[in-house]
Amino acid sequence: MNLILIHGRDQQGKNPSELKKEWLDTLKEGLLKNNLELPQDINIVFPFYGDLLDALSKDIRNPNSIAGVIAKGSIEEKQLSFYFEILSEMAVNAKIDDKKISDLVVGTREKGPLNWEWIQAIIRALDTHSPFGNFTLEKSTFDVFVYLTIEAIKSQINKFIMDSIPEGPTVVVGHSLGSVVGYNVLQELTGHNIKKYITIGSPLGLRSIKDHLSTPLKMPLSVTGGWYNGYDERDFVALNALDKINFNISPPIVNSNHVRNKTDNRHGIIGYLNDAVVAKEIYNALTS
Repeated sequence: MNLILIHGRDQQGKNPSELKKEWLDTLKEGLLKNNLELPQDINIVFPFYGDLLDALSKDIRNPNSIAGVIAKGSIEEKQLSFYFEILSEMAVNAKIDDKKISDLVVGTREKGPLNWEWIQAIIRALDTHSPFGNFTLEKSTFDVFVYLTIEAIKSQINKFIMDSIPEGPTVVVGHSLGSVVGYNVLQELTGHNIKKYITIGSPLGLRSIKDHLSTPLKMPLSVTGGWYNGYDERDFVALNALDKINFNISPPIVNSNHVRNKTDNRHGIIGYLNDAVVAKEIYNALTS
């Protein structure tokens, strides 16, 4: 049995071995709450794509690079529109209204997708009224933007993950942006037996994310044993359940909003994998 762990956004520059250990130590903590241990015969794969995504993102930002030349003249408007969409959704989820945003605008107060001052004010409002920080939001949102909107980058990241998935029965766990990457990869996989897809802290229920996925939405054919989605309703990146309203596919995804993520922003991987129910779902999938 294979266990594939797909990490989320903003992981560049970190040590892949240490990150993998953090994931596994936290999962073992969750399993211990069930008096369980991780099975010994599991092949664990942690495809670290953080540095690759960061390098590709920097290439896009560089106007002298080939990627930068291709993107020049079109990326700015697309980027502003994407920021406006995703940050506005996050603000709604965090119960931040336009008045709070307007009070933080420096410059013109006109609301709109091409008004960078308004977008910056949304970031400041989220920084003020939510657990997420300004720098983290702006930087990590760019990571999500380039992956979702620039096909050449998406293809390279997807191929990197696909090449890491061995043959045989497999359980895939995706966190945050990793759940989006995982979904795209599983749609492309052929000849694989994905016994379970488990997503945690997933933003796939956000309209701004769904609009950049392959349509129509569907259960990946490679997923033979169902899809489980665990989330914390205080995690405003992930609080939209992957249900028939937000992510209508068949067979339906099993959603559970029981998680009480202990990390500061309610979104961290430690606060998901050490949850007893999430850990038990992973264990059941690995031993079924």
